[in-house]
Amino acid sequence: MILNGLYDIFKIIYDEGEREWLDEEKYKEALEDLCVRLESGEITEEEYEEAEESILEQLKTVRRYKKEHGYTD
Repeated sequence: MILNGLYDIFKIIYDEGEREWLDEEKYKEALEDLCVRLESGEITEEEYEEAEESILEQLKTVRRYKKEHGYTD
């Protein structure tokens, strides 16, 4: 009984984490924020490109995972 309850709790935590990780909107928002920071002079072009590359790589990873696991939007 206790093990079933623990499994349910871990499943809920896992599902919530996965849902949050797979939310493409947060990556799009991060890219928009990055543009604003570049335009305002808060970051350099080099910093922008480095951060943009990282965000886009994360987004590609998410999309690949979704495709491999049969997620549909």
